[in-house]
Formats: sequence, C-alpha cells, structure tokens
Amino acid sequence: EIRLSLVGSEMCIRDRSRRLRKKNNTHKALLHAAKKLFEEKGLGNVTIDEISEAADVSRSTFFTHFNSLDDLMEQIAAEEINDLVSVFEESEQEVSISALIDKLVDDTIPYPYLTGNLLMRGILCKGESSFSKIYDIAAERIKTHAAYAKLLETFTPEELSAYILGAYFGIVFQRFIKNKPFDDVEIKQSIDKFINYLKR
Repeated sequence: EIRLSLVGSEMCIRDRSRRLRKKNNTHKALLHAAKKLFEEKGLGNVTIDEISEAADVSRSTFFTHFNSLDDLMEQIAAEEINDLVSVFEESEQEVSISALIDKLVDDTIPYPYLTGNLLMRGILCKGESSFSKIYDIAAERIKTHAAYAKLLETFTPEELSAYILGAYFGIVFQRFIKNKPFDDVEIKQSIDKFINYLKR
C-alpha cells in the first residue's frame, strides 16, 4: 500500500512537471511569435489571432497567458530586461559596462523596431520603467570601477550610466533616422569606443 502510494505520488509530480514545462514552452512560443510579428508588421498591426496562429495555439490559450496585447508587450519588455539582469546577478565575477552593452545589443538588435517601440512605451509609462534595472546595474558598476574614478569627480554614477545607455539608444535611433542596417558588431564597436574614451 505504501509502495503504491509512493508510485502514485511520483507519477503526480512527473505529470505536474510535464504540464509546467508545456505551459512554459507555450508561453515562450507566444512571446517569440509576437516579437517576430511585431518586428515585421509593427506594434499596431498585429492581432491576437495572428499571434496565436503563429504560435500554433488557440485564442483562448493566448488569454491563459496574457490579459491583452498590452500585457503581452509589457511581458516581452520584462523578459528581455530580466534575461539581461540575470546574467549580471548570476555571474561570480564583476561584469564590465561593455559586457552589459554587448548583452543588450545581442538581445535587442534582432528586433530593432520592437525594441524602439518598447523603449518609448517604457519611458512614457507612469511608474518605473523596466529599463531602469539596466540603468541601475550600469550605475552600480560605474560606482565601483576604478577606471571611472576621475569621471566620478565631475559626474554622478547615474549621469554616466545615462550617457552610456543614451549612446546605445542614440546609435539605434540614428540607424532608424538614416535607414541604416542594424549591424550588431558595428554597434558594439562604436559604443566600446565611446566607453573607452570616457575612461581615458
């Protein structure tokens, strides 16, 4: 009887684990489908039905994961930021500002139009933007890094963080304005030059 009870418990745990994996995979599929469609068609031109179809799920399944398209967009922004933040929180060594920017470029350049839209939504929203986490990480790194000591006599860590992140978003917007390709290597090199110049 005890053995049967243990077997039943193990099967229950495996079933729950399988359901959770399936739910997580569906959630990721919806996020990925939405990012791709938003990038191709623009934020205002994508419907819930199109996202559900691209993710190969029903409309009702969409609503078990998101309350609305706005909720979906907020979760896309939060996921990008949380992925970025986790790299820094899980690292045993101090990660440089250049590495922060490189990771930001890797995560956002495949979806430049979506990133630009989400950034503007985040900045213009009431309350704290999810992008503020990146800003805070950069300010903390600047505060403790010897290479910025001279600059910190004139600027606060928050100001320097704003300048460096502003350089990244400035380059992204410059590419929009000039209709230039979003070359991740070129963007990383350009921002690295700026960071190294600041450190001198």
